Amino acid sequence: MPRSAFHLLAAASLLLGAASSLDAARRPRYGGTLRVELRVARALEAAEWPMTFETLVALDESGRPQPALAISWRHDASGRRWQFHLRPNVKFHDGSPLTAEAVAAALGGSGWSARAAGEEVVVQTEAPAPLPEFADRRRAVFVRGADGSLQGTGPFRLAQWEPRRATLAAYEDHWAGRPFLDAVAIEMGRSAQQQLLDLELGKADLIELGPGDVRRATQSGARIWTSAPVTLMALRFERGRPLAEDAKLREALALSIDRAAILNVLLQKRGEAAGGLLPQWLSGYAVLFSTARDAARARQLVTGAPVLSLASDPSDALARMIADRIAVNAREVGLRLLTQAGGNADVRLVRARISPLGAEQALVRLAASLQLPDLLHLSSPALESLYAAERALLEDHRVIPLFHLPEIYGASPRVKTWATPGLLRAGEWRLDDLWLDSELP
Repeated sequence: MPRSAFHLLAAASLLLGAASSLDAARRPRYGGTLRVELRVARALEAAEWPMTFETLVALDESGRPQPALAISWRHDASGRRWQFHLRPNVKFHDGSPLTAEAVAAALGGSGWSARAAGEEVVVQTEAPAPLPEFADRRRAVFVRGADGSLQGTGPFRLAQWEPRRATLAAYEDHWAGRPFLDAVAIEMGRSAQQQLLDLELGKADLIELGPGDVRRATQSGARIWTSAPVTLMALRFERGRPLAEDAKLREALALSIDRAAILNVLLQKRGEAAGGLLPQWLSGYAVLFSTARDAARARQLVTGAPVLSLASDPSDALARMIADRIAVNAREVGLRLLTQAGGNADVRLVRARISPLGAEQALVRLAASLQLPDLLHLSSPALESLYAAERALLEDHRVIPLFHLPEIYGASPRVKTWATPGLLRAGEWRLDDLWLDSELP
């Protein structure tokens, strides 16, 4: 063999070997415990663990329904009667089989009736139910075991359950296969500073970030994972309090707020200024609601020297800073706003989770959570009708939308994903698609 040909063959072999090693390094590994830290200091409800309790259908990254515990479905012309064919050979975490009877028992109630029909479940609803409704976490399927514990069907089972600590263990017999991780250990009630320090010291793999924490987390080598804006931050006037019943004062406060300045400085441009309840990605018409400040008009509406109290969550440092800035804006138009941590107040700074199940469902749920008039009977699901309904909800300024905020997380370099993003656009985790690179610290 000519020497040049020999050298060419050797070089090719080295390249192939390097490529093979690179592929092996990127291939998911089984094992390890993902350490997650969160600010929330309460025990989460069962439906909030999507990797433990599953639904009949699931939403993909684009919000389209996909088979989950049901592999096929059909419905009548009214959308009130649905029939789901269940996935075969699915087991609950205690080993008991998933049956149509168990699913029917889990789905009944709240205006729904369900019954078993062989390997299918028939669901009858009072109002038309779009298919994404069956992906709602409140429709998760679970049973209670002999000891009273909750048993789901997801890729992780509840191994430990305490007020501020939980452990999820891989479920070996999951219908889609075992997840890569052995376990997920979740610590709740951790402050932002504690989380950042633990991430830097290698004591945590995944932490919850505020807008002001992103730069430090990035500098420490973390990868930033961000959802679409899935939380509404708003001001809500409390009914029955004399000053809160003054429509002119409510409008004056709404016009006094400089959302752009707060977004740029306190939120570090992480999120969107909100003039309406629904974000642009969900409704398509959010840009029609004004977010501009009109200090001149606000001054015209203020008479005398009114003093309003504004409460925010004492555990939410970002909310407290935003409340203080809103108070500064209000003072500039002649309206005194006294901020306080919790307690009774004329106005409250609140956060409301936005449902990813479609604009109509999201608007209905936001109205309920913000104590606005009932929207169970919209004239039409068309965007024109939704826009008109949303505008009507906001015209008296009892609720003042401020910002649409994403969920932000910092992930250690050793946290890897496989087929899907670890965090979906709607803010739902895919823990079953995460794995840990054991060669990294």
